[in-house]
Amino acid sequence: MRNTLCRRPTLTSLATIALMGALGLAQPTSAGPLEDGKALLEKKDFANAAKAFADGFDKGDGEAGFHLARMVELGVGFTPDAVKARALYIAAAEKGSAASMNRLGLMHLRGENVRQDFAAAAELICKAADLGNPEAQFNCAGLALDGLGRAKDAAIAFGYYEKASQNGHTGARNMEAALLRTGTGTGQDLTMAVKLFEQGASLGNPVSLYGFAEMLEKGEGVAADPIRAHLYYNLANERGHPGARAALERLTASMTPTEIEDAQARARNWKPAQTAEAN
Repeated sequence: MRNTLCRRPTLTSLATIALMGALGLAQPTSAGPLEDGKALLEKKDFANAAKAFADGFDKGDGEAGFHLARMVELGVGFTPDAVKARALYIAAAEKGSAASMNRLGLMHLRGENVRQDFAAAAELICKAADLGNPEAQFNCAGLALDGLGRAKDAAIAFGYYEKASQNGHTGARNMEAALLRTGTGTGQDLTMAVKLFEQGASLGNPVSLYGFAEMLEKGEGVAADPIRAHLYYNLANERGHPGARAALERLTASMTPTEIEDAQARARNWKPAQTAEAN
């Protein structure tokens, strides 16, 4: 396998300092760990957040470099600059930042200011996945499922989705549930698929809500329950799921007025569970 990182130019500490100067950042005079930078970013103190990330990056923290690169790429406290951002991502990846490897891989996948190269994308993304980055695990799973840049292998895809799901990635949990439901890349397990969709549904994720509603309507892995199915289709529709409205209309036409009233009352009073998950 090609070493995609090693064949790119290395940014030394001096070059990093020079790049900071080009971005208009003074070299920090005090320690600014990664968590301090995140806290400053939350407070919208962009200048000091950037200085904190730059200081941590110069001390060898690749993840601090990733956050600095994101600020440069997205124009948070800076004029957006994709070229400088990519240089920072490369340097951060060389310092072990899995998030930066994933971002560089996505650039190759989409051809963002770089050649489109599915093999390079898969190498970078799946290396980040093997380092435990949940977003990269989700992306690597998709590449394996579709056969982009690597051999098509549903079992490997399922394994990465499962890892990302265990790391709190809601999109991966939905894909894990979908593959368990159909038995793709793993043995069919309708009970576990229901459980996973229900977990995501409790957080208000529209894909989870729709998947859970479908299984409730059809009685797959759970007793059929049109009232609860209506509730979850209704919530999925409210959150913009493209298939939920038609499903809601179809199910409504088959229910009694009393059942509809019950389902709508449940939807009116429903609240999502509190969680730190954001994917």
